[in-house]
Amino acid sequence: MQTNTVKFGVLAALLLAFTFGACKKDDDTEQELITTVVMHLTATDGSFDQEFTWDDRDGDGGNAPTMEEIALPANKALNCRVHFYDRSKTPEEDITDEVEGESAEHLLVYAVTGANLTIAAADTDSNGKVFRLETTWTTGAVSTGSLKVSLRHEPNKDAANPDVTGEVDAEVDFQVKIQ
Repeated sequence: MQTNTVKFGVLAALLLAFTFGACKKDDDTEQELITTVVMHLTATDGSFDQEFTWDDRDGDGGNAPTMEEIALPANKALNCRVHFYDRSKTPEEDITDEVEGESAEHLLVYAVTGANLTIAAADTDSNGKVFRLETTWTTGAVSTGSLKVSLRHEPNKDAANPDVTGEVDAEVDFQVKIQ
């Protein structure tokens, strides 16, 4: 009888190991190093077309990131597309298409402080939910402030506030001047 108990215990342990191994999350999404974020802004009337870059090629720690001040004309509507790069290697790697291809697993979040600037989604993910790789910016009167851009991974887009869900893949800060 003791032999049957041992056999049953071994069999149960193997079955549990197989079950938990089979239920392991299949995650094809690999965490990429994002060293550079480029904001490409164009005015809807064609009067403005410029890129603004945040760059930290040595990653967290080491040297502080460099960033350009986002200087925008007052009282304009602009289209923005964000681009992500890993410029720590040669040749650099454009990660934008990968982020876009995994749109259901990502969400861009924008937090404006101080500047007369509103940002609205101009795209959706592969499931028709908010994504924000492409946005519409509307500037108001002359002002200054800051903009925090976050790329969130695995957000709950059905949550009351999906902007605070998921994990942060990348987060960058820009100074903003409306002139």
